Amino acid sequence: MKHETGVCIAAADIGATHVRSAVFADDFAGEGECLVCRKEALCRDGADGTAVTAQVIRMINAVCDEAGCRPDAIGISTAGPLSAGKGSIHKSPNMPYSDIPLKEPLEAAFACPVAILNDASAGAYHAYRSGAGMNCQNLVYLTVSTGIGCGIISGGRLVEGANGNAGEIGHFCVDTVYNLPCGCGGQGHWEAYASGSGIPRFFRAWCGRHDFGQAPAAGPDVTAETLCAAARAGDPDITAFFRELAVINGRGLSTIIAAYAPEMIIVGGPVATENPDLIFEPALRHIDSYLPRPEITLSRADGMAPLIGAAVFAEERLRIQQCL
Repeated sequence: MKHETGVCIAAADIGATHVRSAVFADDFAGEGECLVCRKEALCRDGADGTAVTAQVIRMINAVCDEAGCRPDAIGISTAGPLSAGKGSIHKSPNMPYSDIPLKEPLEAAFACPVAILNDASAGAYHAYRSGAGMNCQNLVYLTVSTGIGCGIISGGRLVEGANGNAGEIGHFCVDTVYNLPCGCGGQGHWEAYASGSGIPRFFRAWCGRHDFGQAPAAGPDVTAETLCAAARAGDPDITAFFRELAVINGRGLSTIIAAYAPEMIIVGGPVATENPDLIFEPALRHIDSYLPRPEITLSRADGMAPLIGAAVFAEERLRIQQCL
C-alpha cells in the first residue's frame, strides 16, 4: 500500500555506532515529509555481518508498518568501504564484521530497488539537493563521527569513485610524529587522531609524550565526551591537548581544500557538531592558505543528513527508472 501522499521511500543510515531507519513521502526536492524515524545501537555481537543485515531489514519493516506503507524504493547510507558493485560493506575498520551484505537481501526482502551510498556521499547529496549547500556546484560534506570521511560534489555531480569509495579522507596521513595506528592498518591517518574512536587513543599517546601518563584522565575509560567535558571545565593539560588536536584537524581541512578546491565545506557528525568550540572552531585557525579558503560551516541537519541524502538519491533513481 502507498501512503496517501504518493511515493514512499524507506532509508537506513548504517554507522559504526548506530543505525537509523526512516520512511519518507512525496517530493524530496523540497525536503520530503519524514513519516517515521527510529534509531538503534548497531548490532555488534552477531555471528557475522548478516546480523546487521537482519537489523536493517527489521528496522525498515518497523518504520514502514508504523507509517502504513510499503517502500517503492530504499536508500542506504553506510560507513565504508563498499565492496565491488556496492553490494555490501567490506572490511570496515570500525565494524566488527568482515562483510555485511546489503543490496541483494534488501531487494529480496522488499521487492523494490535499493540504492547504496557511502554515508558521507549521502550527506553531500543531501547538502547539494536540499541542505546548506543547495545548488552549490563544488562542495565537500565532511563527517567526523566514529570515523572520518567526506562526500564530494564537483561540477554539480556526486563523485563516487570506484565502487562508491571516493572520499575516504579519514585515511589521509596527517602526522609522522606519533604515527598512531589506524583501524585500517595504516599509520598517522586523520581518523586515528580526530574521530570519536581516535581522540581517546591520541590523548593517551599525547599524555605519554608529555609525561602525563599517570594522569587520571588518561585511563582506559576515557572517551571523547569526557575529554570535552574536562576541557570545558578548564583542565589545563586537556586544554593543551585540544590545541594539538586543532593542528591535526587543520591539516585535514587543508588537505581537503588542496585536493578538491570546494566552494563550501559542510561539517557534520556528532564529534564536530556537538563540540564546535573544541573541535570545529579551533581547527579553522590552522588551515594553510595555499588555495582560497572556502566557506566552512556546520551541518544543521542534526545527524539526519546522510539518511535524507540516501532517500533523495533513491527517489531520484526511481524516477529515472520509471521514465525509461
